[in-house]
Amino acid sequence: MEYSRDYFVHYYEVDANRRLTLPSLVKYFEDVAILHSASRGFGLEYYAENHCVWLLMKWSITIHSLPVFGETVRVSTGVHALKRFLADRVFSLVSADGVLLAEGRSNWVFIDTERRRPVRVPDSIVSGFSPESVLDADFVAIPDVLPIASAAPSRRAVCGSASDIDTNGHVNNVSYLNWAVDSLPHDFSLGRSPRTFSAQYRKELAPGAQAEVITSADGNRSTHTIFSEGEDRCVIAIDWA
Repeated sequence: MEYSRDYFVHYYEVDANRRLTLPSLVKYFEDVAILHSASRGFGLEYYAENHCVWLLMKWSITIHSLPVFGETVRVSTGVHALKRFLADRVFSLVSADGVLLAEGRSNWVFIDTERRRPVRVPDSIVSGFSPESVLDADFVAIPDVLPIASAAPSRRAVCGSASDIDTNGHVNNVSYLNWAVDSLPHDFSLGRSPRTFSAQYRKELAPGAQAEVITSADGNRSTHTIFSEGEDRCVIAIDWA
């Protein structure tokens, strides 16, 4: 069952060209997923009371065009398939006159927060989300995101500050993207617009954790690895036009 909501593109959500930024787009998608869940009776309070949570594993987003400041767009989402403790969720961003601006897919894992391990999605959530399919074969697994090796990648120190922490108590996935975009040279970002975005979240980053953004920009593609305490926490790839 699809869920939709209209969003007004605010000034603080756009870039120097008045176009919606990539992090703002991902925030729209994340927000509408949470609202969809709440509309089916599974809001943030439900997950807190039942000691469970959906954790984002991967993003794959294609951008055809980005709306500008002052536009109203419709963001829609639905669960395509559920597979034991995994969810395959899809998204779309459509202009007021019905033009598809962006489309995305995400993979999530259902976690028992007390045992810190994946658990099977309860039947009540399965029926509540009304996925297109509950067959394992229909679950679409997003490919792994592999960083491109560079002889001299740039490195930038970051820290999981208070503004980065979400309701799950760790650095929100959009903060990783903000760090990645901010690590790019100004002359690289100038005049470019994102066309695809892929991300793989490997391990959470706790409040106050020190990390490093390792960035490589090759042609119209940038890759970013969030590295902390000897481990890759997140890998991001963006194709620009």
